[in-house]
Amino acid sequence: MAGCSNSSDPTNALAKANETNLQRIANLYFAFQTENDWRGPADEAQFKKYIHSINPDKLTRIGIDPAKIDELFISERDGQPFKIRYGVPGNVRGSSEPVVFEATGDGDKRLVGFLNMQQREVDAAEYDSLWSATAPQTPQREIRQ
Repeated sequence: MAGCSNSSDPTNALAKANETNLQRIANLYFAFQTENDWRGPADEAQFKKYIHSINPDKLTRIGIDPAKIDELFISERDGQPFKIRYGVPGNVRGSSEPVVFEATGDGDKRLVGFLNMQQREVDAAEYDSLWSATAPQTPQREIRQ
């Protein structure tokens, strides 16, 4: 049909939200949280186990080859494994926590992926701040006398 736009096509929207491995990892992290009482995966092994449990057709729709899950954890820009902040809590109202970090990036900028489907290129100072700000807090033990 002339003049019609497919901008509201759910398939196109899904593809746009998952164009890069960084976006895919952040979105899968959020999906993990929604199925696990808003807790992030404890470690890479738990996260990969979760991803392997997803229907292969669904993975394919978001640009992931189900036979190549390990490649998902590599940045297309710098060819290095992502640094991922495990154990980050989320909540039902949404979260904008940074969880996926390029290791070396491109020049003096590195990409960071957030739970709210955003990604941002940041300098070293902001990168360090975002990385340390997302560190899970270790509960303080109460000292009784």
